[in-house]
Amino acid sequence: MDKPKQGLEEMVDRVIDNPAYDMLGGYHMFLRRVTIPILLILIFMIVYDFLLGYLSSDLTLILSALVTGLSVGPIIGLETYLAIRRQGK
Repeated sequence: MDKPKQGLEEMVDRVIDNPAYDMLGGYHMFLRRVTIPILLILIFMIVYDFLLGYLSSDLTLILSALVTGLSVGPIIGLETYLAIRRQGK
């Protein structure tokens, strides 16, 4: 059987009761939502600037987007690893 969809109240309660979000004095959620996109933008800009000297503009844009997209998983994994490691101390 399918579980019923959670309402907004249940999702908020789950986040509030989660001890992982209490790290860094409660700023963990803010830092996660701000630093990960900024890091992705920086990766895109660095790769785009590096490849622009070697390839055409269209191909550089595509490859930069591909590298940035492929880096999302490792960045989120690293953030999760650091959060688990910090919680264990």
